[in-house]
Amino acid sequence: MAGYEPRFEYTHAMVGDLMAVEGARQLIEVLPLPPDAAFLLRYEAQRQSTRYSTAIEGNTLNYAEMREALAHSDRTGSRQLQEVRNYWNALEALEQLLPDALTERLLGKGWHVTRHGADETIRHLFSERFIQTLHSIIIPRGRGRRPAQSHYRNTECPVVDTTTGMIEYGPPAPDDVPDLMAALVAWRNSPVAQTLPAPIRAGILAYQFVTVHPFDDGNGRTARALATAELWFSGYRMRGFLSVEEEYFRDLKLYYDSLQMGLPMNYYEGRNDPDLTPWLEYFTHTLATAADRLQTRAVSLHQAQQPEDTPWEGLSRREQQVLMRLAHRPSAQSLTFTAADVANWFMVSSQTSRTWLHEWRDNGFIEPASGGERVRLWRLNLDYEALVEALIAQRPGDE
Repeated sequence: MAGYEPRFEYTHAMVGDLMAVEGARQLIEVLPLPPDAAFLLRYEAQRQSTRYSTAIEGNTLNYAEMREALAHSDRTGSRQLQEVRNYWNALEALEQLLPDALTERLLGKGWHVTRHGADETIRHLFSERFIQTLHSIIIPRGRGRRPAQSHYRNTECPVVDTTTGMIEYGPPAPDDVPDLMAALVAWRNSPVAQTLPAPIRAGILAYQFVTVHPFDDGNGRTARALATAELWFSGYRMRGFLSVEEEYFRDLKLYYDSLQMGLPMNYYEGRNDPDLTPWLEYFTHTLATAADRLQTRAVSLHQAQQPEDTPWEGLSRREQQVLMRLAHRPSAQSLTFTAADVANWFMVSSQTSRTWLHEWRDNGFIEPASGGERVRLWRLNLDYEALVEALIAQRPGDE
C-alpha cells in the first residue's frame, strides 16, 4: 500500500486563523497572571476537554457528576463515569510526555539530557505503539488488568446514526488498517510533515486517524486526544489553558459535516484521497475561536506586574496533577489521600505509589495525616493545601 500524502491548499481564511492562533499563543505565554488564576485556568481547560470530548460521543454527565467520578478515580461505576475518568487520565499521561516533564524524568533517572534532546525525543514519539497505548487508556474496560496497548479492529466497523439506524460511514476493511496506520505514522514523522504549521499537522492527523477508524470503539475521543498531543508537543499548549473540544460541541452538526466534507459513504469511493482543505479550514477556525476566547479570559485576569514564582510552579508535573485531582474533592475537608488513591490516579502499582509518596514526603510536598509506623493517610504540605482550598472556593459551577 502506498504511503500517505495528504492533499490540501492554504486559503486566506486558513492563513488568517493560523496567524490569530499564533498571536494568541504569543500573548498568553507571557501574560502575567495571579498564581491562583493560572492554576484555575489549567483546571478549567482540562475539565472542559474531558467533558466535551466525551459529550460529543453521547456522554451526558454534568460537571458535578464528572467531578465525583474523578474524585474517586478507580475503575468502578457506569461506562459514562469510566469515560470521563479515562479521558482525564489520558490528558495526564500526555502531560507527562511534554518536553519539560520528559527532561525532568530522564534527569531523575541519571540520564544526561538537554531540553533539545527531550524535544527530539518528542519529535519521534508518535508511533503505532504510542497510539495504541493512548487508546488503551481512553477506552473503558471491565475489571482485571488493563492491556498495555489496544489491538486494531479485526471486524468491519460501520459508523451508524443512532437515531435513524442508517450507516453514515463505511471505514476501510480490517486487513487494510495496519498498513494505513503505519503510513499515517510514517507521514507524521516525515521531514515534510515537520515543515507544516503544528495546527495543520494536528488537523491532518486527527482527520486521517478517524477516517481509518482503527479500533472498534473510542476512535473519536482518541482522534481528538491525538490532535491535542500534536499541539501540546509542538508548543501550542498555551500554558495548559487551551481547550478546543467545547467549540466542537457548540455546533455538533457543523463538526460532523466538516469531517464528512460531502464525501461518499464508502472509504474506497473518495475518502481514501480527499482534498482536506474544507476540514482544515474548519479545524483552524475552531482552534482560532478557542484561542481567542482564552485570550479574552486571560487578559481579564492579568495583573500589571509579573507575579513572584509560586510554589506549585516548582512542582513536578505529577505533583501538579495531584493538586488537580484533589481539586475535584467536594470540600477542603476531604483533601487526605492514600497510596491506593495514587495508584488509581496514575495507573501504577501499589509499590510504585508508595515509592512516590515517600519521595513527596522527603521533598516537602506531603506529610503524614495519620500516626503510626506505617502511614496510611497523607495530606498536602500546608502551602499546597491552601492553594487547593482556594481553588475549590473559586471552582467553576457544576452545571
